[in-house]
Amino acid sequence: MAKSLCKYRRVEIVDQFANISKIVSTPNFVCSSCARSASSKEYLCKPSALKKAALLAPVSKVAPAPKMASETERQGTNVRPLPALPAVARAQLDAVATVEQESVALLPAVTKKQVKRLKKLAKKKNKRLKKAAKAVKRYEKALQKTKKALKL
Repeated sequence: MAKSLCKYRRVEIVDQFANISKIVSTPNFVCSSCARSASSKEYLCKPSALKKAALLAPVSKVAPAPKMASETERQGTNVRPLPALPAVARAQLDAVATVEQESVALLPAVTKKQVKRLKKLAKKKNKRLKKAAKAVKRYEKALQKTKKALKL
C-alpha cells in the first residue's frame, strides 16, 4: 500500500516533490477527513470519489462575463466588475460543492438530547474563554504597573 499524503513529513515532501506532484495533478478522490486530493484512493486516509462530470465541466457552463454599466451609471462608484472564472477554476468549485453536498447528506439528524448537550458544551466553552480573557487583562495590568515602576 502506498503512503498516504497525511503521513508525509515536511522534509519528505521536499524530497518527494516530483512524486507528490504526480499524485495530486489529476485529482479523482478527496479525503473526507483532511480535504487532501489525489489521483488514487490509496494515497488518502478517508477517500471519497469526486464526480467525473464536475471535473470535466464543459466550457459552456462557465458563467458569462458581467455586463459593463454605462458611463452614467458608473459615475457614482469606483467598483469594477469581476472577471469571469476560468473553466478549470469553475470545475474545481463545482467538484468541491458536490463533495460538500455528499458529506452533508451523510450526516445523521441531531436529536434533542444532542442539541441540549451541545448547548451545554458551548456554554462551558464560553465560560472558559471569558476566564482566559480576564486572566489576560490581569496580566496586562500587572505588566503595565511593572513598566511604570521601572519607568520604561
